[in-house]
Amino acid sequence: MNAVAEKFEQFEWLTHGISAKTANYEPSIRGTGEKPLNYEDRLGAIASMDTQLAKSVTALIVFDGKSESDYEYVRNHLVNIMLKNAIVDKKREPEQITMNHLAYLIARMVIDFALNPQLEQNFTAQGRLYYAGISSIQMLAESYRKTWKPYENLMSLAIESAIEEASEAIGKYKRETYKV
Repeated sequence: MNAVAEKFEQFEWLTHGISAKTANYEPSIRGTGEKPLNYEDRLGAIASMDTQLAKSVTALIVFDGKSESDYEYVRNHLVNIMLKNAIVDKKREPEQITMNHLAYLIARMVIDFALNPQLEQNFTAQGRLYYAGISSIQMLAESYRKTWKPYENLMSLAIESAIEEASEAIGKYKRETYKV
C-alpha cells in the first residue's frame, strides 16, 4: 500500500453514513456510545483545511470523484503546474499535441490514479499514456518519459501534498471535536 492509500483511512471517517440509500443526514450509531457524525461535522472538517486544493481533493475522495466543480478545480490546478514549470524550463511545444491538451490529459490521469491507487500496478508506461488519451502517434512513451514525466511527477506530488494536508486536518478536527 502506498502512502496515499494509507492517508485515505482518515477520509473513511468523513464518508461514514454516506451512501445512495442514506436519507438521514445524521446517522445514528447504536450501542457504541459514539456521537454520530453529522453533515456539519463533514463541512467543519473540510472548512478547517488551509488550501482550496485540499478541500477539493477531499470532496473528490468523499464523493467518489463525482463533484464536478472540485474535479475541474483540481485538474486546472494540475494543468497550471505543468504549464508554468514547462515554460520556466523552456520546453517547446510537442509536435503532434498541444502542450495545453497534453497537460489537460495528464492531469486527468494523475487525478484518476490518485483516487484509485490500484490503477498504478495495472498500466505500463505506454498504457498510462493510452489511459490518458495520448496515442503513440501523438507521443511515444520514451519521449514522454524523457521530457514530460517530471511534470506528471510534480502533479502527483501536489495531489499527495493535498491529501496529506486534508488527512491531517481531518484528524485534528476529529480529535478536537470528539476528544478522541
